[in-house]
Amino acid sequence: MRVWHLPAFGIENLSILEQDVPEPGPGELLVRFRAASVNYRDYQIVLGEFAPTADLPIVPCSDGGAEVVAVGDGVAEFAEGDLVCPLFFPEWQRGDPLTTERSVSVGLEAPGTLRDYGLYRPRQVVKVASHLSPAEASCFPCAGLTAWTCLTEVAGVGPGDWVLTIGTGGVAIFTLQFAKALGAKVIVTSGSDEKIARAKELGADHAINYRETPEWGLVAREVADGLGVKCVAETGGEGTLPQSVAALRRNGWIGNVGYLAGIGLGLTVYDLIERNANLHGMSVGHRDGFIAMMDCVAQHELRPIIHREYAFEDAPAALAEIHDGAHLGKLVVKI
Repeated sequence: MRVWHLPAFGIENLSILEQDVPEPGPGELLVRFRAASVNYRDYQIVLGEFAPTADLPIVPCSDGGAEVVAVGDGVAEFAEGDLVCPLFFPEWQRGDPLTTERSVSVGLEAPGTLRDYGLYRPRQVVKVASHLSPAEASCFPCAGLTAWTCLTEVAGVGPGDWVLTIGTGGVAIFTLQFAKALGAKVIVTSGSDEKIARAKELGADHAINYRETPEWGLVAREVADGLGVKCVAETGGEGTLPQSVAALRRNGWIGNVGYLAGIGLGLTVYDLIERNANLHGMSVGHRDGFIAMMDCVAQHELRPIIHREYAFEDAPAALAEIHDGAHLGKLVVKI
């Protein structure tokens, strides 16, 4: 089988190796990966920016859509032909991750999805909605579940609530799609009028060009009935958090997903106190959350927005493109 192999940090050091196809033992299942989606974290891992002391070599990418091709003795939950996704955190099943639940993540401590086959225990994968293709399924484990967790478990978003997304990357577009499915109203920010038009086509109730409106937080607050938004899916960090707080209603929630605009906070204590703001660090979610997310996806027949698909041999180009930030939605490598 083919495996993308990273023996030293740097995209230029990625290479494809040939390895034997493993066989499932008792309590294991063998999956054949059909697609992998790319997250900004994957790019940072390959460059050595995310975890510079990580053990090498690494098989990159946390997210994949795969078909079960063989099951070992004692596996009753899955059958050949099932379409599944491996969990981002294979051992985080439910509840708060208080001990070792997050000690292993796919694409870093555990082999990633840029390979033909993988062995998993049943608890480490989840069946996906039947209307999804493998490429579509591959988009959910990190970006999809992060958005779902932010909206449901953290902020408790429901009908009539206002939600704000920062940008139009994978998490932001999933936030838009899930929020609309939950009955919420959504404000999208982007520096591109073309992306703003596309976001409106996807259901955004309002959009703000942050290049033209530097104080977009105050505008978002006025749009949200003059009271502010209940939830912000915050992907920027230092460069956007002050405006996210300005957009927030009192007792609202900011799910801090990323740091594309800096790793600092850029806030004063007063900013948080004045809004009674809840600032919550996000790190994907657990297996029970993935199952609940897939129930929503099936009920509403949701499909992720895929910006571009790459051939397996072109995976380094997909990793490079996510750094450029020109995409809307997800980048997928077909396997």
